[in-house]
Amino acid sequence: MQFELTSDFKLQLKELIANVDDKGVMALLQDLHEADIAEILDAIKIEDAKYIYSLLDEQLAADVIVEVEDDVREELLGNLTSKEIAEQVDNMESDDATDVIAELPEEQQQEVLSQLEDSEQASDIVDLLNYEEDTAGGIMATELISVSESLTAADCINVIRTKADEIEDVYAIYVVNEKEELMGTLPLTKLVTCAGSTEINNIYDTKVKSVTTSEDVEEVANIMDKYDMVVMPVVDQLGRLVGRITIDDIVDVRREEETEDVQKMGAVEALEESYICLL
Repeated sequence: MQFELTSDFKLQLKELIANVDDKGVMALLQDLHEADIAEILDAIKIEDAKYIYSLLDEQLAADVIVEVEDDVREELLGNLTSKEIAEQVDNMESDDATDVIAELPEEQQQEVLSQLEDSEQASDIVDLLNYEEDTAGGIMATELISVSESLTAADCINVIRTKADEIEDVYAIYVVNEKEELMGTLPLTKLVTCAGSTEINNIYDTKVKSVTTSEDVEEVANIMDKYDMVVMPVVDQLGRLVGRITIDDIVDVRREEETEDVQKMGAVEALEESYICLL
């Protein structure tokens, strides 16, 4: 059942907050999706939002902070130390982590990056910050599963097992050569139905669409729409696999486009009204 933020729910939540009932608040939020909690934080007073946010565990807080509106995120992060922000960023995928850090003052960006536990993630975020935000590189995540074309099916399954904890959703398995160049994709159905000794270079699909890091995000969205793709691999100028863009990233791009269109329409209408008043 889809969550609905009703007046009764808001009243109940307000009473719990007024009584500083931590357990009651968390019980009320217990079965909600992070997007639902973000909706609540967007709709209530910022001081109440800060209180609720302080009750969330690190993983849930990390999931919620990427879902809230920009102005609410700024307020919530402004209430945290650089170390506390770093602890949350450690629980995010690289694209979300980059978006959060990019909104911080430049000096604080460096402080947060220096306190990340995962040095590899910190390095990935630094690289991602260098891409223009309206390019494929600017919205891609670096977490993915890639296997060498020289491996066997059994080897590939072991690789997937070792990386399972790093990636929330496995949309595709990419095949690369010794230069890390993208060669194709490995369908899961083929992987789990073939013998463990089967060589990957005999079963992977060489027909794979990809975009470069400099590709405009609107074009990426158009390509994914046209070919009904849920994930798009991203390569650098040398064809090396560097990241992937998922359908949720494209939904965000479309939503931003719609917001910009509405704002432009509002500006045009205001200009027309001003012009009419002058006549």
